[in-house]
Amino acid sequence: MKIDEPLITILITNYNTVDFIKLNLFSIENLIKNSFKVIINDNGSNKNDILELKKLEKEKKYLKVNYRVSKRKEASYAHAEALDILINMVDTKYFVILDSDCTFLMKNWDEYCINELNDKVKVIGTQMASVKGVGHKPNDFPFQFAVFFETKTYKLLNISCMPENLTDKDTCWQWKPKYLNAGYKSKLFYAKNTKEFQNGPFKSIYCAEYYTENNKLICCHFGRGSSGGVAKYNNKWWFKIPLVSRLIRKYIGFKEKREWINICYKIINNEKLK
Repeated sequence: MKIDEPLITILITNYNTVDFIKLNLFSIENLIKNSFKVIINDNGSNKNDILELKKLEKEKKYLKVNYRVSKRKEASYAHAEALDILINMVDTKYFVILDSDCTFLMKNWDEYCINELNDKVKVIGTQMASVKGVGHKPNDFPFQFAVFFETKTYKLLNISCMPENLTDKDTCWQWKPKYLNAGYKSKLFYAKNTKEFQNGPFKSIYCAEYYTENNKLICCHFGRGSSGGVAKYNNKWWFKIPLVSRLIRKYIGFKEKREWINICYKIINNEKLK
């Protein structure tokens, strides 16, 4: 594993998700092919997360953590601010934006992404994993869960991740029009939502699996971050029961989170042996 003169910078925003951060660092260390560095922006997490991040930063030479507290109360705006700060710190040929609860699961995923880029294709990554008939955001261009960029092109396009609104122009909405208007294209990791797809390793958990064109699992997005999934079970009969519903949802969410993390570790350990 090379850490000198990195080719790729991996950017992650953290808010009380240090268990996901540890998983992602384990994944990156074991599955990436090229030299890299990781920059994490912490958006004002609790004391435990801060202590754990500082410990990780001391242990891992490739890791830098930027600590800040956003003045924005809306999560989308705080997250977008953090992304713009992180991207401004990139000085490598390529960079990756990675949600803390989205993890790469395929060995040499970075080499796969680099090989997919060309004169026209400048970005590749996860699409929005909407269930049929649900969602208003486009799923025909990479969405921010795990996205691989050529740095020079991104910065020339003068992109900001800040939302214009929280409906159809939410965090990173500029990506699609900026790239397409400049004559560039994108490629996608193809989403399979486990509410509908039951043939993958995460079939027992509500999440999104992502596959390459040749049907290899490249990453998975848990999709609930620090909330534990309190708003993700609205198809259940008990969803609207006051007080009780929230407790049940939190219990199920955190139970699934532990299970999801354990499955990821198993897949990564198998992949690194290939």
